[in-house]
Amino acid sequence: MSGRRLPVPGSVVDGGVLSEALRACIDLFNSPAARQSTCCTVPSNDLITATELMTTTHQKCLEQHYAERLGEVLVKSWKVTPSPDEDNWPDLIVKTERGRFGLEVTELYLDKSPRNGSKKKANEAFNRKRIKKLAGDYYRAGGPTIRVVFRDSIDRPDIILRSLISVAPEVTECELKRIKPYPGCRIDVRRLPDELVKYDRWDPAFDRGGMVANIDEGTIQAAIDAKAQKLPKYACNIKDVRLLLVSDRTHKSSLAHLVHNITCDLRGFSEIYYYSFPYNVWELTASGSINLTPDE
Repeated sequence: MSGRRLPVPGSVVDGGVLSEALRACIDLFNSPAARQSTCCTVPSNDLITATELMTTTHQKCLEQHYAERLGEVLVKSWKVTPSPDEDNWPDLIVKTERGRFGLEVTELYLDKSPRNGSKKKANEAFNRKRIKKLAGDYYRAGGPTIRVVFRDSIDRPDIILRSLISVAPEVTECELKRIKPYPGCRIDVRRLPDELVKYDRWDPAFDRGGMVANIDEGTIQAAIDAKAQKLPKYACNIKDVRLLLVSDRTHKSSLAHLVHNITCDLRGFSEIYYYSFPYNVWELTASGSINLTPDE
């Protein structure tokens, strides 16, 4: 089951290439519009960039982004805000027409281990940091504003930097040019309008796309069990706590969806959702999983 893409402006298909800043020249090269979050600006393709340093602020913005998109999918009037105190409250507080509830959010990775976490996710973070430094070095060298999409290896940032500095001035505004700094390294360079000063959301496209795996019942239940341990300390502040499990398919490390019907022990959560972002959403119950976004 591939799932249908949800009707959210700026959504990303697996392996898609979108960016907020390209809104400025959308008519010239047909770039989708950016996505906005009330917590911070999180363009859909730049969700990876938003987690570059995995700081608390970036992570909270990402969690809020998932929750807001979930509310849109469910056609609910949700106002999502960060919790006042993460030690004693769930990740997010959601206000509705009928009241409020707490929402815990956690991302799922197929290769995650209790001791070492996700190796794929760690590799993605390393690549993002390397690209961020490369962009900084490029602009410090005086290069014009460009958007860069890395298709393959970035193992030789020194060679890449020299190539970008050499080629970029020759590219006309909004022109797309592919360069090959060394064998096994393909880079797409697009010159941006000068108004977009030092645009540095360069895209590691090689860290997206691929086969979508099935998320199994054991992985989901383990995540539920881990989050449920926090429920007792939340109880004195808020009774209604729900859980959102996310496989963000804009990341290679999270390419997963739900193929088979599964049952779950809710472990005290009032509702549990599994979001194969930005495609399908399932509600997980003790009697089975319900696809809330069936294929058209």
